[in-house]
Amino acid sequence: MRVRIVGFLIFVLFGKVAAQSPTADSLRQLLRTSQGTQRADVLNYYGYVILSYNYVDANNLIQEALDLSVKLKYQKGQAEAFLYKGTIEDRIGNDSTALDFFQRALVRSERIKDRQLMARILTAIGLAYQHKNNLDSAQNIYQQSYQLLKDSLNPLYLSFLYLRLAELNGLKNNQAKQLSFLMRSWEIRKKLTDKHPLVWAGMNLANYYIDQSDFDRAMWYVNYAQQELGHDTLNEEAAIIYRNKAVIVANQGDHMAALDLFAKAQRFYEQNPFRWNLVDLLIETGRTQTYVANYEISLKYLFQALELAQANQFKKQIAAVYFRIAWVYYSMGQNVLAKDFAEKCWTIAEGNRFDFEEASACNLMGLISLRMKEDEDALNQFNCALEIRDRNNFRTGYASTLLNIGELYEMRNEFKKAEEYDLKSLTIETEINHALGICNSCQNLGQLYTKMGEYEKATFYLSKGEGLSKKIRAKGTLLDIYKNKRDLFKARGEFRSAMNYSMLHESLRDSMINENLANRVVTLQHYFEMNQKDKEIKILNQQRELQDVEIKQQRVAIAVGILVTLAVSIAAYVVFGLYKRVKRLNAEISERNEEIVAQSEELREANDALGNLNTEISEQKKQIEEQAEELAVSNQTIARINEGLEEKIKDRTAELKEAYHELDTFFYRSSHDFRRPLTTFMGLAEVAKVMIKDKPALELFEKVNDTARNLDKMLFKLQSVSAAGTEDLANSEISFKNIFQTEIRSFDEEILKRKIHVNTEVDVKRPFYSFPTLLNFIVQNLLENSISFSRDDKTEICLSAKEVGNDVIMTIRDNGIGIDPVYLPRVFEMYFRANERSTGNGLGLYIVKKMVDKMNGRIEIKSELGKGTEVKMFIPFTLR
Repeated sequence: MRVRIVGFLIFVLFGKVAAQSPTADSLRQLLRTSQGTQRADVLNYYGYVILSYNYVDANNLIQEALDLSVKLKYQKGQAEAFLYKGTIEDRIGNDSTALDFFQRALVRSERIKDRQLMARILTAIGLAYQHKNNLDSAQNIYQQSYQLLKDSLNPLYLSFLYLRLAELNGLKNNQAKQLSFLMRSWEIRKKLTDKHPLVWAGMNLANYYIDQSDFDRAMWYVNYAQQELGHDTLNEEAAIIYRNKAVIVANQGDHMAALDLFAKAQRFYEQNPFRWNLVDLLIETGRTQTYVANYEISLKYLFQALELAQANQFKKQIAAVYFRIAWVYYSMGQNVLAKDFAEKCWTIAEGNRFDFEEASACNLMGLISLRMKEDEDALNQFNCALEIRDRNNFRTGYASTLLNIGELYEMRNEFKKAEEYDLKSLTIETEINHALGICNSCQNLGQLYTKMGEYEKATFYLSKGEGLSKKIRAKGTLLDIYKNKRDLFKARGEFRSAMNYSMLHESLRDSMINENLANRVVTLQHYFEMNQKDKEIKILNQQRELQDVEIKQQRVAIAVGILVTLAVSIAAYVVFGLYKRVKRLNAEISERNEEIVAQSEELREANDALGNLNTEISEQKKQIEEQAEELAVSNQTIARINEGLEEKIKDRTAELKEAYHELDTFFYRSSHDFRRPLTTFMGLAEVAKVMIKDKPALELFEKVNDTARNLDKMLFKLQSVSAAGTEDLANSEISFKNIFQTEIRSFDEEILKRKIHVNTEVDVKRPFYSFPTLLNFIVQNLLENSISFSRDDKTEICLSAKEVGNDVIMTIRDNGIGIDPVYLPRVFEMYFRANERSTGNGLGLYIVKKMVDKMNGRIEIKSELGKGTEVKMFIPFTLR
C-alpha cells in the first residue's frame, strides 16, 4: 500500500521550518510591513507553514501570492506558488491537477535559470509520475533533478530526492538500493541543526523495516526521530509517528496500544482535508485488524475507507480497499464474497493499469479457486499474476505466487513440479531478504519433502523455518511448521518427538485463539470507551451551548439595566451638579490656598531628602570603586592560574603522546620478538623434512609447522591493527596489478595444491594514491579466505579493480562454499567466525573493514551457501 506523505515538503521547500506558533506569528507581523516581491515570498512561505493545520487559509494565502506575482511579473514568486499549489493538490490525491501546476512552475523556473528551484520542481514532478505508477518517467525526472542537485550547497534538497529514489526502488522491489538511498538521506538529516526533516527520513526507514518484519529496528527509528524532535512537533509529524508506532506495536502483540495510536493519528486527518491520507490510515488499521483475526472491526474500517475513497474518486485506493475486503472474507472462509470483491478490484485495476493491485487480485482469485478445488482456473489466475509481477519486477509478490503454484502441484501429487516452484520462491525470498517469505517457503518445502519421503531435506527446511519464524514472531507460519514436524517425525517412526511437536502445535494454536479472543475483547472495550467519550463530549458540548445561550441572555439583560441606570444617573448628576457648582467654586478657592501652603512645606522637605540622597550616592560610588579594585586583583589571579593550567595541559598531552609512542614501540618490538622463535620453528620443520625419514615424526613436525604459521598470521594481523590505527602511514601511487600479483605469488603453494584458477582484472586509468600497506593486507586476507573456503574442484577466484566515477571498486569474488546469509550482518565483528570450517581467529574481516574505513571507503559483502562469496570495496580517489 502506497503511503502519500507530502507534509515534509515544507522542509524541502523552505530549507527549515520552526514550530508552528512562533513562525506563523513572525510571518503575520512581516506581512503588515512587506511590499512587492518580498510580500509575495512571505505569502507563499506563510501559506505553507500553516498548511498542516489550516488548509483553507493556506490555500488562500498561496493564491494571493500567485495573483501578486502575476501582477508584478515576478517569475520566481509565480513558480513557487504553482509548486506549492501542485503540492497541495498532490497531497489531497488530485495527481493530474498537481502535475499541471508543477509543469507551470517548471516553465517559470527555467526562464529565470534558478537551478535549485528547478530541481525541487523536477522532484515534485517525479513524485507525481510515481503516484500515477509511471515509474520509468519518474526515474528519468529524478535523474534530471540529481544532475542539478549533486553539486548543491543545500544538502536538504538532495536528501529529499534520496527519499523519493528510495520509494521508487521500493516500488520496483529493489530493496538494496531502497535502503541505500534511505540511509543517505538519514545521514544528511542527522547532521542538520533543525531536526524536523529527520522525522520523515526516520519514518521511511521504519516503513522499510516494517515491510522486512524487523519490528524492533523499525521501532528504534521511530523512537530516535521522536526523541530528536522533542516537544517541538508539527501536527502531521505526530500523526505519522502515531501511525507507524501503531503498526509496529500491533505486530508485537500490544493491541490496545495500537488502537489508541491509530485513533490519535485518525483525529488529525479527520480534522484536516487530506482525505487520501485518512483513507490510507483506515486501510492500514483494517489490515492490522485482519492480522490479529479481528475481522468484524477490520471490515468496519475498510468499508469506511471505501466510502471515503469513492466520495473523492480515489480510484487506486478504491481498488486497494476492494482487495483488502476480499482478503478479509478469504481469511474468514467466505469464498463467494471474497471472489466478488477480488473481481471488483481486478476490474478497476485492469481498467486503470494499476499493475500492483491487478496482480494482487489475480493471485487472490487463484487462492480462492484453489480452495474450491478449481485447479485449472487457479493455475490461470496464478500465471496471470506471475506475468504482471515479473513484468513490473514485483519480486516479493512474484515469489509468493510461485509458492502458491507449488502448493497447487503438491495438491495434485506432482511433487517434482511443486519442488521446482517452491525452490524458485525460496531463492527469490532469500535474495531480497524477505524473512516471512523465507519462513513460508521453508514450511512448504518441509511439508513437500515429508510427502516425498526425503526426510533429511524436510528436517533441514522445517528447522530453518522454525528458527526464523520464532525470531520474527510469525506465529501462523510457526503453527504450520509444528504440524509438519509432527507429521515428519510420525513418518520416521520417532513417536516421542512427534508427540512433543503435536503438543507444541496444540499449545500455540490455543494461545493464538486465546490471543485473538483477547484482542476482540480489547477492541470492543476500546470502542465502548471511545463511544462513551464521544457521548460525554457531545453532552458537554450541548451543555456548553446551553450555558452560552443563558450567558448571552443574562448579558443582554445586564446591558439593558446598565443603560437605564446610567441614563438616570446622568440626569441626576446634571441637576445636582448645577446646584453644587457655586458652592464648589468657593470651596475650591479656599482649598487651593491651603494647597499652596502645603506644597511649600513639601518642597522644603524634598530639598532636604535630595541632599541626603546625594550623600548616599557618593558613599555608594566609593564602594563601587573599591569593588572594582578587588575585581581587577581577582582577574589577575585567575589569569595566572589559567597560564599554569595551560602549561599543565601541554605537559599532560606530551606525556600521553610519549606513553602512546612507548606502547606502540613495545607492541611492535614484542610482535617481532614473538615472530623470531616462530620463524625458527618453521625453519626447523623444513629442515626436518630433509633430515628425518620417520613418518610419525614428520607428521608431528608438520603440525608444529602449521601451528607456527597460524601464530605468525595472528601476529601479522595484530600488527595490521596497529598499522591501521597509526596516523603517519605512507601515501603513494598504487599499482593494483602489482599488489594482486605479489599477493597471489605468496599463496602459490596452496593455489597449486588445490588447483585453483585465479584471474585478475585492472581498469584504473587515472593515478590512484592511497596506503599500499593497507591495500596489501586487505588483498592478502581476502585472498586467504577465498582459498581457505574453496570447493574441492573447479575453484575460481577473481581479483579486479575498476574505476567508477570518483571511486575505485576493488572486488574479490570466488565460487567457494559461501556464507549463510543469516551470518552476513556479523562477519565484520571482531572474533566472529561464520563457518565451522574456519580455522582462523575471526580478526581478518574485522581488520579489513577497519582499513577500508581508514581510507574513507566502504565495504559490501554478498554470499550464498554453495555458490560463493563476493566482497566489494569502494575506495575514493584522494588528492596527494
